Amino acid sequence: MEHPRVQYSLILIVALFVSVLTSRKRINLWNSICLTALLINLFFIVPLFIPPQQNSISLNKSLEPNLETILLTHVTLNNKKPDATKAIEYLNKQNTDILFLLEVTPQSLIQLKRGLTNYQLVTAFPKYNSHGIAWFIRKEKTKPIKVNNFGFIRIPSSNNRPLLKAKISYQGREIVLLCFHVISPRNAKTVAYQEIELDALADWSQKLLQNSEQDLIVIGDFNSTPWYGVFRRLLNKSGLINSQRGFGIQTTWHSLLPPVLRISIDNCLHSKSLTTVRRFVGQDIGSDHLPLFVELKLD
Repeated sequence: MEHPRVQYSLILIVALFVSVLTSRKRINLWNSICLTALLINLFFIVPLFIPPQQNSISLNKSLEPNLETILLTHVTLNNKKPDATKAIEYLNKQNTDILFLLEVTPQSLIQLKRGLTNYQLVTAFPKYNSHGIAWFIRKEKTKPIKVNNFGFIRIPSSNNRPLLKAKISYQGREIVLLCFHVISPRNAKTVAYQEIELDALADWSQKLLQNSEQDLIVIGDFNSTPWYGVFRRLLNKSGLINSQRGFGIQTTWHSLLPPVLRISIDNCLHSKSLTTVRRFVGQDIGSDHLPLFVELKLD
């Protein structure tokens, strides 16, 4: 119920407007209730339009490749519709440096390896369910990105969903990358487990940042909006920054819905040592999710 706050706000604005026009009294109980509910929702939404203090530098960067930044792309495919032709055609036109894909099946992985001619596969763990994953990097060596190591971990350790953890070197810094995927909140049981996953990520991130000087980027399908209570708790505990801050409402799901009805469940969080200079949502690629692009700069 926390996720459609934007939709709640729009409904409340319309209701308040109609009530003011049709009511003899401009101030009545109904208007007060609508206004209070609207302000509560805006309290959670408005901060997304305010960049963190360290992001007060220019947010409008050129689309041309920048040697001082890394452009990451997160794509959630649809394991129930494994044909990745449309996604491949779109992604080959992008100049992303690091490409993570979720819900990769054995069939779609064959297509991706053959079709993504501008990228090279680093590693993959295809599955017939929604747990499959693949990591590609750009073939053209325009930036000195070095892959140090990578592997699959589970957060929490009892989780049956493998997560890709990688370590790269860039501009003399070590960056840990985690491609995250949270269970979909379909019922009370999955909602409860989603809370366990997000709390476990908070603990994992906090320990990593406290015990090392590495930078950290967590990107993926969180199946949660930024104003969800557990998501906000994750940010507070982990010390990570939501890349969406300063870029407004960038909705990614469901791709078949108009923007006003979609919600933001694909996210990128990063350590305070990084700054988001550009963030945008891509076009329809034949999945129920839209791709997410995040350009980060090392401070």
